[in-house]
Amino acid sequence: MALLRRAVGAESRRLERPELLAAVYPGARQALREEIAINAILASTLRRDATYVDIGTNRGQVLREAVRVAPRGQHLAFEPIPALAAEVKRAFPGVICRQMALGARPEVAQFCHFRRLEGWSGLRRSREISDEQGDPEYIEVDVSTLDAEIGELTPRVVKIDVEGAELDVLEGGRTVLTQARPVVLFEHVGTAAALYDSPLEAPWDFLTGLGYEIFSVTGDGPYTRSDFAENTIVVNWLARPDGSGAS
Repeated sequence: MALLRRAVGAESRRLERPELLAAVYPGARQALREEIAINAILASTLRRDATYVDIGTNRGQVLREAVRVAPRGQHLAFEPIPALAAEVKRAFPGVICRQMALGARPEVAQFCHFRRLEGWSGLRRSREISDEQGDPEYIEVDVSTLDAEIGELTPRVVKIDVEGAELDVLEGGRTVLTQARPVVLFEHVGTAAALYDSPLEAPWDFLTGLGYEIFSVTGDGPYTRSDFAENTIVVNWLARPDGSGAS
């Protein structure tokens, strides 16, 4: 089955047909469902002139869809890996792309860049990736906060994909989340959050404390605190303002 999965995975990438891999691999099916759901959320939430913020942009996979549905919006992208940040700047000349990481406070930090698996890179090294698999290099990166970087913009959607550091990013964006009340799309996986000694329920606690409800991006929920912490299937989450504001 593993050989079949790798073969089908290679062919699905070559043909740009992710549904081929999804047909034989449950994890890929879930990823495809979440990708479709994220695109639907962007299409239903962003007006043509709305602002979208992408934290952990990688090559702009989600940014591309946001720019498509909100072509007149002023968008912000944050990517700490120099080569990827440069690629995003070339591909999206109308987007403000900043080569930095976001966190809870300004600092200069060491960043683990997996040259073979760039999507697993982060401020803490993943324990799941060996040297052979990832070919790591350690680089210094500037870290800022969402509150410091947002300026006069009012984001409608904020997406966070930072390999376990999502709580730090949320803490550094408390003012934006309290005042602008954007929809928040965030990746959260227990093994990645553990790298930062972050309790599994910490993002739920933080966001609900600001008056948000937590759903999976595919629409299940709202999740209770215990259900959020115990879930091992959902990777991408939706935090929606419930109208009550910060507590």
